[in-house]
Amino acid sequence: MTDASTLHDRYVQGPFDLTDCVDLHVHSAPCLFPRLGDDLDMARRARDAGMRAIALKSHHENTVSRAYHAQTAIPGLQVIGGVTLNQCVGGVNPAAVEAAFMLGGRIVWGPTGHACYHGTITGEFGKWGVPGMVLPGSERGGVTVLGADGRLTPEILDILDLVKQYDALFCTAHLSPEEISLIVDRCAQIGARVLVNHIYYFPRVDIDYAEDITRRGAYIELCSTLLIPSRHRKELRYDYELMAETIKRVGAARCVMSTDGGGMISGLFPDEQFRMFGQRLQGYDVALADIYRMMRDNPTDLAALGQDRSPLGPRRGAAA
Repeated sequence: MTDASTLHDRYVQGPFDLTDCVDLHVHSAPCLFPRLGDDLDMARRARDAGMRAIALKSHHENTVSRAYHAQTAIPGLQVIGGVTLNQCVGGVNPAAVEAAFMLGGRIVWGPTGHACYHGTITGEFGKWGVPGMVLPGSERGGVTVLGADGRLTPEILDILDLVKQYDALFCTAHLSPEEISLIVDRCAQIGARVLVNHIYYFPRVDIDYAEDITRRGAYIELCSTLLIPSRHRKELRYDYELMAETIKRVGAARCVMSTDGGGMISGLFPDEQFRMFGQRLQGYDVALADIYRMMRDNPTDLAALGQDRSPLGPRRGAAA
């Protein structure tokens, strides 16, 4: 006769295991937009879930100092900071990027709400069509990494050189498919790492584009917050079937699973979204080993988490 404990072990698997997982896309307060929790809330929840690291992203400021204080307050978790190239930091501003890297930052995101492409897709700069989400500086116009000749500007080339020199990561944020394509090729040329954020959302591309840029050296990010029903947009296809198809076409070796979580509209904390993402993908014939590669191994490598990035180091050009 089977005892109760055996039956329990057979039928109750418990929540998806997030041990050593890394979320490279977390939004938290203080922020200009409503968030589910502050930096410490997000860090504490991730640490308690067994995660290895999270990256704090802000649309309006450098998060490296915030990450430093969160990691100090919540031992047992790495907290990563960086800077986003919106008008709030001067747009495509190499000095802002180098300051972030000198303080220990690991990521630079392209422009989000202030990107020219964001304005093309949404019809306005600095807004997301959600009450209360408005970035200051939008009246200055859109941010692009292209010059009048259609080539990458000297400023973005300097930033990509900094990414290489500091062994950091460039994330494309809300740049256009054309801008991203040029950045991917430049990063391949100089040996810098690049992650194309929330593919299919920004940028609005198809699976052939995703396959092409990964063959040219990019990684692509799949985000859980866009899979939550409240975030569905009629003009946007973003579902588990597409995620699974993308992973099978591109290969797990070139995909990163993140949340883009923390916003009030999603209703779920990033760690809750991450568990849901990992659990549900298994139901679409994505192997557990591939899921963990995308949640653990790939983001760990992209963010160079094995390296010490204490404030004011490593210096430019120095060994990490």
